[in-house]
Order: sequence, then structure tokens, then C-alpha cells
Amino acid sequence: MSLWRRLFGGGAPEPEPPETRDSAPPEPEIELRAPDDPELILERLGDDPSARVVDTEVLAQIERLRQQGREARAIDLVRRVLAHHPERLVLHQRVAELLASRGDDEGAGRLLTPFLDSTDAPLELWMLGAEIAERRGDETGALALYERVMARDLDYPRARARVRRLREGERKQADVGATLMADGALTRGRYRVERELGRGGAGTVFLAEDLSLGRKVALKVYHRRGRSERVRLLVEARTPARLQHPGIVRVFDIDETLAAIAMERVLGGSVRQEIDKGALPAARVLRWLLTGAEALAHVHAADVVHRDIKPSNMLLRADDRVVLTDFGVACEPGHVAPSAAAEGTLKYMAPEQRAAAPADLPMDVHAFGVAAREILEHVSTERPEVLDELVGACLRVDPKRRPDARWLVETLSPLAGPLPAG
Repeated sequence: MSLWRRLFGGGAPEPEPPETRDSAPPEPEIELRAPDDPELILERLGDDPSARVVDTEVLAQIERLRQQGREARAIDLVRRVLAHHPERLVLHQRVAELLASRGDDEGAGRLLTPFLDSTDAPLELWMLGAEIAERRGDETGALALYERVMARDLDYPRARARVRRLREGERKQADVGATLMADGALTRGRYRVERELGRGGAGTVFLAEDLSLGRKVALKVYHRRGRSERVRLLVEARTPARLQHPGIVRVFDIDETLAAIAMERVLGGSVRQEIDKGALPAARVLRWLLTGAEALAHVHAADVVHRDIKPSNMLLRADDRVVLTDFGVACEPGHVAPSAAAEGTLKYMAPEQRAAAPADLPMDVHAFGVAAREILEHVSTERPEVLDELVGACLRVDPKRRPDARWLVETLSPLAGPLPAG
């Protein structure tokens, strides 16, 4: 405003100069990712229906994400790609393999179904479809696929043994009523079944009450009651009974007639159930890995190979310590399966275990590494880099180069810190 107007007034005041800011507003943050980022590559393929899809390239990006501990993300992204390219058999098969290895047989089966009737489908696809069908109780469908494999390759690994087993009549009673038929017998005896806790390929676990001692137990009832199931039942009951360790499930009773085992009820559920809930703090995961390694070291010290280490067989006590369960395929080192079929769960098997090699302790170390990698995918807080090195050591192809379970304990102990007495 001029001096005259300031002294005598009059006229409209001059407009004030525009307000200035000391600094420009911050620009929105932009996530920067390298052009060869596997997630970015798959996102672009999933977003653009006209994009050229090369199976080998997509498979490579899946493996890169898996190596980063992001298998679940890889599955989601490739499903988006398949929504635009439903004819990509190889990609359907790979995603189905991953889903099946994560326990999602239903999702895996849906992906495979459109290709199972193809006369030129890969034998690996038919085998996977047969294994899924068998686990889901469709033994007729499984047998048809196994026979289709043998019609093209009479010596295809594991197919002959599985056809023989199914033809011999040891058929899985997979519907709920078939397993629950034991309920009526149990209510007239020592145990009263209350509800189902979980279901696997070999049997179903129920929460039951021991009427003699007035305590709750986990009662595992086998689906089938053939000779091979009786052998597995005895192994599953006797092995933990002689191991005696806080990290190994306690067995209370066995009923060979009903093909049932009464075990301690572990209140915390399983590691599988926990990781399926989502993000986890690193401290909690470290406790699982350490106590799981301690239990495995005790198993190995007794010269026993578990052969089915995986998150669903790692139960949790109230204090979050791991308890190993399901010793149904446990054996001594050097044991060779009579059927020449690999024993265990495919996703967690070491290469030599998939080839039905004689059982040995490094097989369990490999399975522990796969389980650890899967668990670490869900860690939401910063984790020690040495954990990735530990996983890599466990997954070495040469079993002689894998560490033993005691090394796992020694490596994990300083990371997890002292555990409370329990």
C-alpha cells in the first residue's frame, strides 16, 4: 500500500502479495522396481490379455519368486495369467503342483481337470491328477489315471506299485461316514468322540474323551484297516513312545481293531494353521524353528528318520514350542520301501527321497529346510539374513553336503535367544 493511503486512507486496499510456501508439497512416492523384477513381469502378463506368454519365461519367474520366499504371490500372479490363457497346460500343471504341495488338493484338481482327458497329456500331469484323486478319496478315478500312465509307459516310477495296491482291494474309505463309523464302537468303549480336529491322507484326528481317566485326547483313526495300515499304525504308535522328548507327541494307547491311536492333545494347533492365518513376527518363527530343530535332533540321535517333516506335522504347545507328530512312515536309516514308492509328502521330499532311495537322516534336513522356507514367507518383521543361508544349506542337492540337525540347533539358538523353561 502507498504511503499516502497509509497516512490518509481512502480507496480499496492493495491486494496482499500471494502467500508463498517455504517448499513445494512432497511428490507422491513411486515404487521403483527393476524391469526384470519377477513380480512386475508376471503382473504385466496378467494385466494384458494380448501379451505374448512364453511358458519357460513364466516358469522362470515363478522359481525366482519362490527363491525369494514368495511362492504364494507367484501362484496368485500366474492364476491371473491363466485367466487370459486357459490353454497353457504346462502352467496349469506347475501351479497345480504348487497348490497340491501346499495342501490345496481341491484347487489343484480344478486346474488339472480340463486336461486329464487329453490323450497326449504329459505323464507327470496324469500322475499328479491320480495322486490328488487318491488323497481326496476318488480311488476309481485315481486307478484310471495310474492305468493310463502305465498304458503309455509300463515302467513309469511308482505307477505300477500304486495300481497293484488299488487293485488288491485296500481301498480308502474317504467319505466322512466311513471314518466316523468308528465313533459308534468307541462310544461303547474307553473313548467318546466329540468332534473332528483334522483330516489327512492316512486318517482323521478327533477330539475325544478318555472315559477311564477323564482326560481329553487326540484320537487318530486310520481310513483303512489293511495290512499295510496296521504296520503304519504300529510304527506311528511305537516310535514316539520310545523317543520320549517334550518336542515329540506322547502316545497313550493303541487299538489295532479300530486302527486308532490315542495321543496327547496339543492345544496350540499346528504351524500350518498358524501360517495360513497370515503375517507372523520373526521372534515367534525363530522359536518354532529352534524347538522344531531340537526335536528333530533328538529323533536323529535315536537313529530314526521321520520322512514326513512339514508344517502340518509340527504341532504347537501353549508356549509356542513345536511338537513333532505323525511318525507313520518313520524308519531306520537304510530302510527301503518294499513297493519302491517314495514315502512322505512330495513338496518336502529331498531329490533322493523322491527317487525312493534308502532312507537317511539328510532327507529330514531337506524337509525341514523346505518347511522353514515356507514359514519364512509369512514373516512380517525384519529377520536375520543367516536364516536364508540356513535354508540354502538344508536344500543342497547333495545329501552329504547338508548340515545335520545338531548344526541347525547350534545356528538357531543364538538367534532365538534363551527360551523360558517349559
